[in-house]
Amino acid sequence: MLININLENDFQFNMDSFNQFKNLSVYSIGEIIGINPFLMGPHLGTATLVKGMYAYTGLENLIKKYKQNNISIKTVRLQENGTPKESMSFEQIDFQKVTEEKWEHSFIKSKFKHTTFLFIVFELQDGVLYYRGIKKWKMSSETLETDVKSFWTHLQDRILNGVTLTPIQQKNKTVIQNNLPSMNDNKAMHTRPKADDANDKTALPDGQLITKHCYWLNSNFIGETVSDLPPLEVRSSVENSVPQLLPFELELIQSNIQSPIYTIEEFYNLVKCHLPQFNLFQINDIFLNEMGLKIHPPYVFNKKYKKVKDIFNEIINSQNYFVLSDKAIFQTDFFKRHLKNSEKSLSIVKVDHSSYITKNVMESAGLKNQGLESYQSAVLNAIENQEYFTYKSLKKDGFSHEIDEYGFDSIFYESLIRQISYLKPIKLFDTTFFKKSNRKLKSEQFFKYILEQKKESSLKLSQLRDAIEETFLETVSYESLEKALLKFDKKPYYSSDLERLFIDKNHYINYLHI
Repeated sequence: MLININLENDFQFNMDSFNQFKNLSVYSIGEIIGINPFLMGPHLGTATLVKGMYAYTGLENLIKKYKQNNISIKTVRLQENGTPKESMSFEQIDFQKVTEEKWEHSFIKSKFKHTTFLFIVFELQDGVLYYRGIKKWKMSSETLETDVKSFWTHLQDRILNGVTLTPIQQKNKTVIQNNLPSMNDNKAMHTRPKADDANDKTALPDGQLITKHCYWLNSNFIGETVSDLPPLEVRSSVENSVPQLLPFELELIQSNIQSPIYTIEEFYNLVKCHLPQFNLFQINDIFLNEMGLKIHPPYVFNKKYKKVKDIFNEIINSQNYFVLSDKAIFQTDFFKRHLKNSEKSLSIVKVDHSSYITKNVMESAGLKNQGLESYQSAVLNAIENQEYFTYKSLKKDGFSHEIDEYGFDSIFYESLIRQISYLKPIKLFDTTFFKKSNRKLKSEQFFKYILEQKKESSLKLSQLRDAIEETFLETVSYESLEKALLKFDKKPYYSSDLERLFIDKNHYINYLHI
């Protein structure tokens, strides 16, 4: 991609605007732009700080403009030796897609051939993180056609020949190692897991389940790329100048802490309610430690707990049924991921739109993980030769299992089916359809399937509705069905005038001329 003159000017304006932050600590930058870096967590969320820097300099619109022009902003955190502490992650690997790719049209080649990067670089010195500068970079053709191509060839070969998954016992847990390309195999790139937890898995083409992996640029490679930036010249920092609270103020706050966990905003408002002069920059390690608290954004929580998830597990499992309320701690993305992972591990199972039966209750009733997993295996066996199905159509075809005797509503069993890694769900007109697939399902594929099943190139809206009801025992209104079809203007093609769905636009045109 050629960078035009206007974009080159934007780059220069970006760099010039950020020069005011050069050699300042993240704390000093935070005071300037109104963000407390400590609240981004123990590892300092530099990406969040950078967004604040863009907002402060009035360059927010550039971020959107960059994205539209295949320009990616990435933060880099260098250690005191000039090497990044971590490698740089990119998109999740679609293992099935990699097996079908040719190098010339592969995702990874296109990614680095057509993307220009802005590396926003921070560097650690004497335990404090400082802003060092910006580096504009695009991968050279030589690197792309040697190191990256070698990486991609290695990856494709391993997937095609079967990935070896080896369980290794480490202290109190079992780690699954694999033979996908590692950092030692290639100068530029490697693969590595990037998932919510060990239960966040995807299927390999041969059917094995593996923790979700991403593409990564090696830390040493990134370090070499930004090594030509001017060295730090540390200026004064404000991180140690924040006033501390007096003993009676600390005691007042401590006496009003009623919960083991708060969102940062909740906690700040609690303190502010009793100490109106309190400001956000006074929340730091010293203050929280004296309160018996610690931080893991977006939460402040009691330090007797090792991790936030320990509190959530305690809250959930202390109840027979956990009901998702509108409390702030339950509305965060972090908690929603935790809830999703708890469902995957079958620690909880949904029984209505906001309620979950917990593991303790299930086990006390004699319903253990083995039974739930047995149900999932039975479902997979039952749909061996099927395409799309629903819980109702599964039952219609005669499926049964011993845990049916527990008499839960259909949402319980549907929730178990949803956690089967080999299946993908799609929700249409308030109904969840499932299909064996390694990829996310698309609604157009579902409707083409219905046409193919009826061996027709087109169906009237009423015929389509009847076909869905007959196959899946799902009642669909004309209004909701047409709403799902109106976005199709190519493959398939829906004519609202004719109230008819065609397998593609050419068949629609031919139909008009008959």
